[in-house]
Amino acid sequence: MEIIRIFPSDSVTVRAGKVFDGHSPIPGESIDIVVSGGVIREVRPYPREIPPEPSGAAKILDLREYTVLPGLVDCHVHLALDGNDFNKSLELWSRKDRLEERIGADLERTLAAGIVAVRDGGDREGIGLEARDLVARGAMPGPRIRAAGAALRKKGKYGSFLGPGLPDGSLTDAVEKMARRGVDQVKVLVSGVVSFKNYRRVGSIQFAEEELAEIVSTAHSRGLKVMAHASSDEAVRMAVRAGVDSLEHGYFISDQSLEALAGAGIPWVPTLAPVANQVRGRPAARHSPLEREVIVKTYQRQQRMVKKAAGMGVRIGVGTDAGAAGVRHGEGFMDEILLLEEAGLAREEVLRAAAGSGSSILGLEREMGMVRPGFKPYLIAVRGNPLDDLRHLANVEFMILPSGG
Repeated sequence: MEIIRIFPSDSVTVRAGKVFDGHSPIPGESIDIVVSGGVIREVRPYPREIPPEPSGAAKILDLREYTVLPGLVDCHVHLALDGNDFNKSLELWSRKDRLEERIGADLERTLAAGIVAVRDGGDREGIGLEARDLVARGAMPGPRIRAAGAALRKKGKYGSFLGPGLPDGSLTDAVEKMARRGVDQVKVLVSGVVSFKNYRRVGSIQFAEEELAEIVSTAHSRGLKVMAHASSDEAVRMAVRAGVDSLEHGYFISDQSLEALAGAGIPWVPTLAPVANQVRGRPAARHSPLEREVIVKTYQRQQRMVKKAAGMGVRIGVGTDAGAAGVRHGEGFMDEILLLEEAGLAREEVLRAAAGSGSSILGLEREMGMVRPGFKPYLIAVRGNPLDDLRHLANVEFMILPSGG
């Protein structure tokens, strides 16, 4: 894949064969995307009546053999983990040189998949925050990273690798401490995780409803969104009532909770791959036949609820949970979008989730996720048309980024 950077001083016309603008395809077989001053100025049919080369210092980037669309967004990753071996990932945490080398390789693979931004779901050492800062200052190539730092959780409950655990005391102080660390969003563990041994069993609730409301209120007062890890319908209902900004996982969600999500305008990141990949990839050998049956029932139910959610108007974001067992950074994105299509979402819906919805969930909706005037040129180009076959997204040949993006 070739990365092309556009500087604010550049005047560039990207001449695309087809364009998906983040919401729908633009009619026509040859579309000009005019970029100057670091932003998209115009998106128009190729003016065939004038010479093919623009006048002045403007430059043509001829991608007429490609479909151009917004760069992809992964709403849920864990850069502190590699998706291969959980324990070996933890061992690297104390070896910063090797850890940075591994994260660098993962971020390169993420870029190669056409992913221009990711949201890190946290770890107790703040490794995701450190990776964000390395990329931001140009010390490591990678996508834009929005990082949650350490997740908020109760001591003795699920998630010791995600956060140190909160003692009894002021939750307001805990959120303000995260804000001072410079997090982009707050991550809170409302529940544990789904069981692969007992269908519908989920780890226990971690916070009382008033505690969760305090976390959300304090985060919002500091200008921070809250991403809520919530599996079990009880956890989902609590998260919605508390006013979180995105629901992560949401396994065993009910129809009533989907209606509540839709009514509240809270987006859902259903993370199908970390469960489905347990029976579709290398991890399958680790599970007994009974466990594989539970896993299949679990992710297929999730797919049915995703289809219902889309029909109710719930905004879906693509989140891979990359770093979880069986989900490698970059590679898991194709798994996730194909699982969404298998769930019954139209390809156009999947592409919206993969770009526009994701940028909004990350708080970057004014910068990326659309090929429209006023947005920065975060673009990818693929041969073939993903609206015909999503697998075309597996071969991104060009990535266009604004300088510093």
